[in-house]
Amino acid sequence: MKRETFADVVELDGMPFRVNNGGGKHSCYVEILSVIHDQLEAMLSYHSKVLMLRLDLHLDGFSPDNHELSRFIEKIKRRYQEHYRGKRMGYVWVRELERAKQQHYHLALYLDANKIQHPARLINWIEQRWQSRGHPKPFTPKNCFSVINRKNDSCKQAVFERLSYLAKTRGKGYRCKDTNDYSGSRIKLKKDSAGDVTSQASSHPRAESNDGKSDQPIHKHLTVSRRLLRESPQP
Repeated sequence: MKRETFADVVELDGMPFRVNNGGGKHSCYVEILSVIHDQLEAMLSYHSKVLMLRLDLHLDGFSPDNHELSRFIEKIKRRYQEHYRGKRMGYVWVRELERAKQQHYHLALYLDANKIQHPARLINWIEQRWQSRGHPKPFTPKNCFSVINRKNDSCKQAVFERLSYLAKTRGKGYRCKDTNDYSGSRIKLKKDSAGDVTSQASSHPRAESNDGKSDQPIHKHLTVSRRLLRESPQP
């Protein structure tokens, strides 16, 4: 069971991160916040700068599973590797279903910014390929991408705050029992010559298979400041 919090700020690996939760008006899932943070840290352990790209994908009809999205992410990965020569691609997605009859997905990609400086052509490719599968044109939010420098903590915090919206509890849960409402890449932190990781970031709270179903759970060490974190009220 995922943990819910109304915290305005969470502390991850010793650093405070603001959460976009409307000033405590809505709750977020801690596990999704952790994936957002961990995969960005993992990418930055390999690359001096990372490009974060945000897109929303809508389906033409309801699907009880996430297979269509998982297959499409693999196609994006192949395009990124073959066209941009990117070695690894991080990502986080969440599945939501509110007033519409079909679910939609919020997607964030983490790309090597030394290989891709601007995502316009990649966005165009994604739009064409997603529509060719019979789905509506993907929605590209305003200011859809950011470039994060490894040494720029304020930029990391700004990107985290923006992406923390994906972790909101609203819209989650309307799915089949064995279908997940979030998933992410599983990039491991880079190790130095001594075999130590190059960052203090931890692994995911849960491993996710490519089809969006849960793999075996992983216990995540999440440092939470009691001063900063307000847990959701107990029933």
